[in-house]
Amino acid sequence: MEKMVNIDGKEMRMVANGATPRIYRMMFGKDVFADITGAIKDGQIVDVSALEQLTFILGRQGGSIPDDKDIDEWLGELDDPMALVHAAGDVLTLWAGNRTSLSESKKKKGR
Repeated sequence: MEKMVNIDGKEMRMVANGATPRIYRMMFGKDVFADITGAIKDGQIVDVSALEQLTFILGRQGGSIPDDKDIDEWLGELDDPMALVHAAGDVLTLWAGNRTSLSESKKKKGR
């Protein structure tokens, strides 16, 4: 899935696909599913670092963040320290949409 997301006044192309969990694990050594699930409690973001890391990966996959830039450099370029929190809805919607299957399972088709 692909989505344009406004972060700190800049439109960024973000892409989420089957490679996202692997890239996240290789880059940060953690499970994106567990991190994002644990980052949100009662509809509130309680772990901004998981959101930062997911946004960074999605932006890199979309080509908006160059491969030679690390997450600290990218975050340092943001003028608004709350920019990622403001964009969280769009980022998490993209991530959740990527996890939704578009095809019907063979078991369901047979019923």
